[in-house]
Amino acid sequence: MCGFVERVEPYFLSVDPFVQRYAIEMLEDTYLVDGNTFLTGLKAVDRGPVSEFSSPVLPYLMYMPLNEDGLMKVVHRLNRLGKKEGDWLFYTQLLLNADTNLLIAQKSDVKRFMGETQLAEIVKLPSLTIEELYRELAGFTNYLDDHEYSQAHYDQGKRIIRELIKKDGVESWEVRNGLKENDEENEFYGFHDIYIVYMAGELREESVVPQLVSLFKDEDESDLLFEEVANTLVKIGTEQVVHEVEKVALYGNTYFYTLDVLGRIKTKEAENALLRLFDQTDDITAKTLISDYLCQQLSTGAIPKIEAFIEEGYDAGMLCLEESLYVNCIMNGIDHPKLPQWRSFIEDVEDQSMKEQPLFPPQPIQSGNKVGRNDPCPCGSGKKYKKCCL
Repeated sequence: MCGFVERVEPYFLSVDPFVQRYAIEMLEDTYLVDGNTFLTGLKAVDRGPVSEFSSPVLPYLMYMPLNEDGLMKVVHRLNRLGKKEGDWLFYTQLLLNADTNLLIAQKSDVKRFMGETQLAEIVKLPSLTIEELYRELAGFTNYLDDHEYSQAHYDQGKRIIRELIKKDGVESWEVRNGLKENDEENEFYGFHDIYIVYMAGELREESVVPQLVSLFKDEDESDLLFEEVANTLVKIGTEQVVHEVEKVALYGNTYFYTLDVLGRIKTKEAENALLRLFDQTDDITAKTLISDYLCQQLSTGAIPKIEAFIEEGYDAGMLCLEESLYVNCIMNGIDHPKLPQWRSFIEDVEDQSMKEQPLFPPQPIQSGNKVGRNDPCPCGSGKKYKKCCL
């Protein structure tokens, strides 16, 4: 297990609701956790809320991989739940996220909770040849290009890619050439190109890092492309990634994605890059995000900088920096004299948030609508999507 995960995972079971929530968010989409971390998260779910300010834990476990033990625990919960109970959808989604071989091995246990057609599409993949898998992938790519966005189709395409990689059906040169061809044509990136970006991440193909980072300069591209580029860069996660991303980190409106990359790569190089960017920018929103990502790095060097920034005034509509700084100090064992003051402020913010009604009536999120992780949540809560209904 990664050393950073070892530091953070025990706080999943913290009796402090703000520390618990922040700890789980710190590991989101870092690609550092394993099935054992998921099991720790389930313990937190089973324990239930520790105070009136507790957040639901289960939605935050969506990014974690399942091992066999985890999958069977999910099946056990589904056997106890009714389809109309709120957690049913979360647990079924966890099944859909599970590894292909794991689903095949437990097919008899999971089949009643997954659509028969969908499970059949998954089960057949290992028996297909490389050529057949590419034909399957082409079918999903064409469907996504020609129809309204479908998360289920998009995820199945990714599953096919993972199967191709298991069979050594994707070569590094194919990824390099695929990105180069599109870069030279300077055309809009379709799903074929987005899947090539995903392949680069699954292969940890460091040679394409400069090409990937350059995509952030085209602000007219889709959120889905930027999301996939960011995920791929985090998966690669090398010093080169940090160096290249830092160069464009404050460029235009894509800084939501570039700073997110640096925040999710849990290395000293990434922390130092964020510290430099903090000093370079006067943009309040960018500086607020950098401050939060430094706290997610458990950076002690950032504490005095962020404390001063809070006093100057930050983008409070984006997030609560007092909470970020409070948790950073707690998890680093720093008995800061302002801890009680920050804690009281966080409780006031949470209490007010629970009393307020959303500006717009909550609307169900349709499966065909793509919402960026840093966009306002469509439910009308006023929070970022990744902090709310995601």
